Amino acid sequence: MMEYWASRSLRERVLILLAGVLIAALLLNLLMIRPLRAAKAEAASSVAVASRTLDAVSAARPDARVGAGQVTLTVAGEDLRSRLVDLATQRGLAVSRLQSNERGAIIIQFDQASAQVLFAWLEAAERQLGAMPAEASVFAEASGTVRASFEFRGGAS
Repeated sequence: MMEYWASRSLRERVLILLAGVLIAALLLNLLMIRPLRAAKAEAASSVAVASRTLDAVSAARPDARVGAGQVTLTVAGEDLRSRLVDLATQRGLAVSRLQSNERGAIIIQFDQASAQVLFAWLEAAERQLGAMPAEASVFAEASGTVRASFEFRGGAS
């Protein structure tokens, strides 16, 4: 290889080096820069959709900050627990985990649930049972479903 390089004239060496630099720049652009730009654009789009969804959900539900934590449940204790599970089953949601913590709160978790069905269940729980989650976390899955966990207070019997 060294013999090949040494036998080239200065002009050929410069052209070969220039071709190598151009190939490296092309590969860098194709393998790193374009995917990063596409990911950034997709992330910006996801943030915009999430922001619009949050605005729509916030506008559609009553203000939960008024008297936060002072929500009076129409159903409580084990009855609340069983009615939340029944309501989820009626909506076609499979409860992945159901537990109570040391404070007596009911924690319900769903895996691979449809976001629309999940939010319809939350709305029905508030409307029919007077139950609003004190804490909630919802994570989007790659399959288009969501993984969610809700903590309802007032579950102690």
